[in-house]
Amino acid sequence: MAQSLSLSSAVSVFPCPNCKETINTSMQECSFCHTPIDRTAAEESAAATSKISQACSDASYLKIMAGSALTFFLIGFIPILGSVGSLGFLFLEFAIPIMTIRWWIKFGKIKTDDLEFARAKQTAMFVGIGAIIFFIAISIPKLLLL
Repeated sequence: MAQSLSLSSAVSVFPCPNCKETINTSMQECSFCHTPIDRTAAEESAAATSKISQACSDASYLKIMAGSALTFFLIGFIPILGSVGSLGFLFLEFAIPIMTIRWWIKFGKIKTDDLEFARAKQTAMFVGIGAIIFFIAISIPKLLLL
């Protein structure tokens, strides 16, 4: 019977503890600097690297959602497309704060000196604060009309 490829056999990678080059967890020694690799430490480092990558990816999604919210808000003023813009903005009005809180719960306590993660953390902070300010600013006129 032919063997099938599965996602569970995916290769994990991590930075070499000595030279910081990205290497495979199955390696016995770094192919760049020939430092011996501890299998347990390699697996832990690969898991941390994976979590940091996920944090960066999720922060990027937050940034895209924030840009989309502004776009939907502006589309709401176009006569024919107004309802589409309003519905998209209404969805993002709830999704952005939920996803931002989720990001902070899931990734906020990570301690690393990774520059990409620092940018991701900054993005999550700016999106969260910006969303709060923006949604309060557009809610005040609505509340005054009541």
